[in-house]
Amino acid sequence: MNITFIHPPLDDPTIPYHSTAYLRGNLLKNGFTNVRTRDLNVEFVNYCLEEDVIKSFYQDIEHKINEYGRKRSLTFTEQEDFYSLWAGPGMLEPSAPRQAAAALRSRERFTEYESYVANVKCLRQHFKLLGTLCHPAEISDFKIKSRGRYSIYSLNDLLNAELCHKICYPIDRYFSDRCANDQDLVWSDCIGISIVYDHQLLPALHLTRLIKEQWPEKLVLLGGTSISQCFKYLKDKTLMKRFFSVCDGIVVGEGETATCEIAATRGDLPHGRIPNLITYDRKLDTLHLPQAIHYEKLPSLGAPAYEYPWDLYLSPERGINYSPTRGCYWNRCTFCDYGLNTDKPTSPWRERPIDMVIEDLKNISNQQKVKYVYFAVDVMAPGYLERLSDAIGDSDLEIWWGAELRMEKIFSKDRCKKMANSGCVAVSFGMESGNQRVLDLIDKGTKVAYMGETMKNFAEAGIAVQLMAFSHFPTETEAERKQTVGFVELHKDSWSGGGIGKFVLTGTALVAKNPQKFGVNLIEPQKADIVRVLGYEMTEEGKRQMLSAEEGDDSFDESGGLFPSALGRPWAGGTDTIHSMIYYETYGRNFFKDHSLKKPAQNSSQRDKDEILASPVLLRGRLAQADFDISKIVEGRGQLLDYLKKLNQAAIESTWQDFAKWQQSIPEVIRQEKRSCWIIQDNKCLRIPELVYAVLQQAADAALPVQALLSEFSSSVQERLMEHLVWLYHKGYILFGEAREHHIYAPHAVAC
Repeated sequence: MNITFIHPPLDDPTIPYHSTAYLRGNLLKNGFTNVRTRDLNVEFVNYCLEEDVIKSFYQDIEHKINEYGRKRSLTFTEQEDFYSLWAGPGMLEPSAPRQAAAALRSRERFTEYESYVANVKCLRQHFKLLGTLCHPAEISDFKIKSRGRYSIYSLNDLLNAELCHKICYPIDRYFSDRCANDQDLVWSDCIGISIVYDHQLLPALHLTRLIKEQWPEKLVLLGGTSISQCFKYLKDKTLMKRFFSVCDGIVVGEGETATCEIAATRGDLPHGRIPNLITYDRKLDTLHLPQAIHYEKLPSLGAPAYEYPWDLYLSPERGINYSPTRGCYWNRCTFCDYGLNTDKPTSPWRERPIDMVIEDLKNISNQQKVKYVYFAVDVMAPGYLERLSDAIGDSDLEIWWGAELRMEKIFSKDRCKKMANSGCVAVSFGMESGNQRVLDLIDKGTKVAYMGETMKNFAEAGIAVQLMAFSHFPTETEAERKQTVGFVELHKDSWSGGGIGKFVLTGTALVAKNPQKFGVNLIEPQKADIVRVLGYEMTEEGKRQMLSAEEGDDSFDESGGLFPSALGRPWAGGTDTIHSMIYYETYGRNFFKDHSLKKPAQNSSQRDKDEILASPVLLRGRLAQADFDISKIVEGRGQLLDYLKKLNQAAIESTWQDFAKWQQSIPEVIRQEKRSCWIIQDNKCLRIPELVYAVLQQAADAALPVQALLSEFSSSVQERLMEHLVWLYHKGYILFGEAREHHIYAPHAVAC
């Protein structure tokens, strides 16, 4: 049987994800040689960087704008779509995104940080613009976001073909242009889609639907962490049969044994006999679920086989994720909820023998020229890590690596130096809190008293320390939250970066299993089939804590004002990214502290009038005109936020059907007789007088000094225009004599 494993869009394009490498490697070890891997995510990203494709997408955007321009009125859904196009990022030169990607692949240009940031901003703008074709969804840093307009935890939304076509329009185009006649896919008898993250879930299922429609005779399998979590958190497990509208089998949990046994069947799946496999007998309408979850024995697995289109990744060096261990040796944290086990927070701890790990890494390094390795595990045990560091140091391996660790006292100065000498450039610590009572309630097994010393030992060895913490754990007080802030500030010389999010209570964490111990009453969301996140109410304080999964996941990339302002994942400065590892290895652990993106705001009061008159006006946004009352549209968007907040507080999942009903209560916006003038920045807009618009338009065409821009007007008009310019400066929409932002290609919004 010919098998192809796919990593689907949309996800991080800087490094390949390793699940497909592990599945392929184990099949090869067991004699199944007709196996291929495809990273359709990175292929899709590069498709979106081709100039002809960009021009075609831009035409689609302009067509949509023109269509709205001919309407007499807009419903709320149309207002939302129109606003995303009108106030979204401007179009770039079609060659700019490809040039930005090429710069990220060049070591010399990559390590010029100012240039790096500009190129990342260019790519962010480009994919955010493509996201305007995905309404009601958006695209942010290679993630498709719902922003509350539909729910991936409602099966009606997740498997709604019409909705998915709207959201996945660029992916539809890619599939039609590149995949429908792809020889690997045509060759395949079995196609397996590994869905790793929840933000991939909807587009991955839609891709699965497209594959099944194109080749109904092929065996199509789903697997990966995200689909496993769907199974884990599904209130009614019999609803798993709904996924079989797009697939033939679902592997939950670890998949190496399952895929070998599936390969041996030559496509005729037996019901209930393959470990971790869910099947559905359509004739008998019978769902077959695993009786128990199978965990792999790591020494018996084949070495992962990394064969990826390396030149397509947006990195100057080749890097991989590699998992020498699985599960957690501590496995007691009360907030943790990972894997399919029911009695512990995560999967059981298992190790691959050190000599096998070294052999794996040598082969990967020699054959694929890989230089960077992130040990992608739940957490690495100190003893195992020390033996691994010794073995790397004793071998001829030349790699740079990072890992996630617990903040153990055992990490002495000598151990940290040993890790640094073996190539360790960065480690991540799930610090969680700087208050001992909260850590004890979490059952973290760490002590605030020695955490600072542990961090210092790593820092003195030259290893970047990335901290991960969260607030609002049940019963945490404001004073205890401040202790976390105080701890981070006290030890700022030892850490290199990090994030602080808000606690998210997942469905089967120990907190959820024993809420009385943590002083909470659980609140299960309504209209959610997949209950990944629970709300809760503090029994003593009567306060509710409600956080959507999307909000919670995003919050862990935020600095909380404690850490250096950085670009976040998957970029340099983000926790556990290959780009951060390259920067740490090149410039040392303090780079992002010394190059924070947040610069102090200039105060125009310190600049005299003559200085301003001699400075050019540079736009930090773009100019646009509109035939509709944008203030009414913005008002409607504010009402949407209020509606979503009310749903959140009432613990009701926001579904596409309910959103469609609610939007009918928002009045239509009628076309105006006269166009209004605006300046737009980062999806925000500000109305400006026509004369100011004309002056700024002239400034956009040529970087003229303010004095030259105002010279044709009377002194009284000049004074009023100057007041407006200074006001726009304070609002952040213009700069006086600063560096110009990346070039906008087509100011499409002026035609709206």
